[in-house]
Formats: sequence, structure tokens, C-alpha cells
Amino acid sequence: MHTDKEIKDKAFAQLEKIDSIDLKQLNEIDFEVSFRNLDGSEERFAVFLERGFVDDKEGWIVRNIVYPDKLQKPEHKEDGKIE
Repeated sequence: MHTDKEIKDKAFAQLEKIDSIDLKQLNEIDFEVSFRNLDGSEERFAVFLERGFVDDKEGWIVRNIVYPDKLQKPEHKEDGKIE
């Protein structure tokens, strides 16, 4: 399992690749962050960031990290049924 810091660092690295003009138009953004494990498997995390204030400076902060073991499989729905 990877630490929150590793996950956040990877998400912020992806954030830095986005054009600053495009980022100015956004208040929130999400990324899928993945890590290759030694056994060849891949761990994926969803990271949600939002524009906020840190130490009286505007910037991006991590709002939530969704871990793979916290994801739930969707329930089976009957065809044609709206829920």
C-alpha cells in the first residue's frame, strides 16, 4: 500500500503538466493515480483536488483520496429499471 504522500505527490505532478490557463478556469479536478507493484499488479487511486487557500495563498489542495479497497462494485440492476 502506498502512503498518502506518495499518492498526493503523483497527483500534483500530473497537475503541473496541465496548462496554467486551463487550470485558471477550474475550481476542482480529479486524477487517477496508479502505481506498478513489484509483482506486476497495478494499484489505482482516485485523487480529488480543489482550489483553496493554504497559508493565506491560493493553491490546490487534496480534498479526497479514494483507495482501491474502498471502492464498491455497483449493484446489479434489472434491465429497463431506473433507480
